[in-house]
Amino acid sequence: MINWREVPFARLLFALLSGILLAIYLPKQPSTLLLWTGLLGSGVCLLLLNFVKITFQLRWLYGVALSLFLVLLGWQITLSYNELTHPQHFHNKITDKNLIVGKIMRIQPTSTGKTRLQLLVEAIQIDSNEATGATGNLLAYFDSSALQQLYYGDRVALYATITRLESPKNPKAFDFSRYMHFQNIHYQAFVPAGNWQLLQKAKGWNIMLLTDYLQRRFISILRKHVPGEDEFAVASALILGYRAEISEEINTAYRNTGATHVLAVSGMHVGFIYIGIHFLLGFIKFNRKSWKITKVLLELASIWLFALITGGAASILRAAVMFSFIIFGKLLQREANIYNSLAASAFFLLVINPYYLMDVGFQLSYLALMGIVYFEPKIYRLLYVKNKILDHLWKLTAVSIAAQIVTLPISLYYFHQFPWYFWLSGLAVIPASVVVLVAGFILFVVDGVPVLAWLIGKIIHWLVWLINGSIFLIQQIPNATTTGIWVSFAAVMILYGIILLVIIALNTRRFRWILAGLTGTAVLSLAYVLTEWRSLQQHQLIVYHVYKHTAIDYFDGKKLVEIRDDDLPAKKLQFANQNYRWFRRAQTSETILLTDSTGTAIFQFGSVKMAVLNSPWQGKKQAVDYVLIRGNPYLSLQELLQSVNSPFVIFDTSNSRKQVEAWQKEAKTLRLRTYDVDKQGALLLDMRLQQPR
Repeated sequence: MINWREVPFARLLFALLSGILLAIYLPKQPSTLLLWTGLLGSGVCLLLLNFVKITFQLRWLYGVALSLFLVLLGWQITLSYNELTHPQHFHNKITDKNLIVGKIMRIQPTSTGKTRLQLLVEAIQIDSNEATGATGNLLAYFDSSALQQLYYGDRVALYATITRLESPKNPKAFDFSRYMHFQNIHYQAFVPAGNWQLLQKAKGWNIMLLTDYLQRRFISILRKHVPGEDEFAVASALILGYRAEISEEINTAYRNTGATHVLAVSGMHVGFIYIGIHFLLGFIKFNRKSWKITKVLLELASIWLFALITGGAASILRAAVMFSFIIFGKLLQREANIYNSLAASAFFLLVINPYYLMDVGFQLSYLALMGIVYFEPKIYRLLYVKNKILDHLWKLTAVSIAAQIVTLPISLYYFHQFPWYFWLSGLAVIPASVVVLVAGFILFVVDGVPVLAWLIGKIIHWLVWLINGSIFLIQQIPNATTTGIWVSFAAVMILYGIILLVIIALNTRRFRWILAGLTGTAVLSLAYVLTEWRSLQQHQLIVYHVYKHTAIDYFDGKKLVEIRDDDLPAKKLQFANQNYRWFRRAQTSETILLTDSTGTAIFQFGSVKMAVLNSPWQGKKQAVDYVLIRGNPYLSLQELLQSVNSPFVIFDTSNSRKQVEAWQKEAKTLRLRTYDVDKQGALLLDMRLQQPR
């Protein structure tokens, strides 16, 4: 079993995590005054207990006081970290249109051709008054030409409408507003061409300005020496973490084979840097204490230099902090407990930014490393391989399996798929990516030597070509990836409970823990059976929110009937409905396409009848339960009711905003129930209840 005295930071981290989670999920938060009073009170108790001798039987008092202090600390720093609580935040001053002055903190291209900026707001002008000081982060979308003109640290002024980031308007869709909330960004602005002005170029030097300059410089070197668009894009991601130019095809292939982590500079890359430097410094044999300290400082310098070169992204900074604590732990103790070092680094990071806890990369990084530390030696010992090359490959496979065991539940929860050949992609990608990483840094050094730089560029090109080829080959293996896996948060917790029970069983070698794990598996199996039964009983209709298009799904058990525009792009539709279809465990069995000439179509969904029309009603008067108007037809609801008897009219997003508002005014006078998909989001109709949900 774990000796808790060896991992004191684990207990401290648990208390801090509790406070952070209370601040994030508790619906009603206590006042700041109450939290500060609790912090002060528990802090005073800690001081008193340090100076007052207490008996052995009362030693728990110190632990209670410390835990309470850390819970309240995590609670308070999380509430304070939310920029919306700051009185000077610009959201308290915005009107229909505002003039904003701010400093560029991050700049990147998007797949839509826009340039996305993270702007640190410094001032806002209200109406015709003078600009006043303001704070906060703003997500601003500029025209594509801005990418070549703007850099980190530049000050810009923009004139635009500022809007709150909205929650998704389709059920189970990716919640971009929640994702950005935990980046402490809550508002956005789309800035038309000509509505912004560069006020001042970045002045002086700071660490982030240097980071931005170095990354731009190294990207230009790679572009010059690495031919091929896909090869350059993947090399940039492997070496610098720059993913802006990776195609959707490449992204999908890496995702389906479980190799996406290679394209994002993270803990794996920092680990390679640390292992490489540690290995090289191991050839220098000095036993003096000063050399041990120098060695640690060189290792730390290498890690942080790498973080600087790769752009200082949050994932790489987290990994650098994590490995820094591990290195310091080894310096301070001969047998440092790596779990304590991990807990200490997580504690440090969460005190600085409590929202890291909700970051998928943060969760996966720590879980993967803990899995590797615990399970890899046990998996590796299961098979003895005499050949050294095969032994190294087996060790690499053991690392992949160990990391996958602990990250599997949360990966299924977030990504809804499982790549069965993750171990094979690891064997193909990781060794070659290490060589690419090393070659990339050599290329940056020898860029001024044309022949040598050309040769190394060619080496990188062909290595990346082989990596991409391997990934596409693995992707083509039948049933390489299982997609559409939908697990609830409760199921994730049960899975982690089972993994924990397995770990306890391996340490204690007691059958009761295995029995408890089997009980958890039985509960999970029962929940799965109940979910499958519910999916077989479902009868539901949904009208999706797809901008300027019509998309309807009817779920009859696991059978799915899809009704949509014939010109609706597949990617756009998938973004709107893929997650919900997975959630409903449905499989497409029929597709009905709507065209401009469709006119009026009547569909029978169980006992419910719906008319879908894009022109005035043609034919005999009929009674239907719902009428869906699409395509912005020129018609009057008064005239419509003379031809169709319906108590409920739906307007989807293919209609103009102005026309829908006119229809709603008319519907109000006619006392007709309506639903506006554009404003209210997707419409869910339960056929058993025959009413919106």
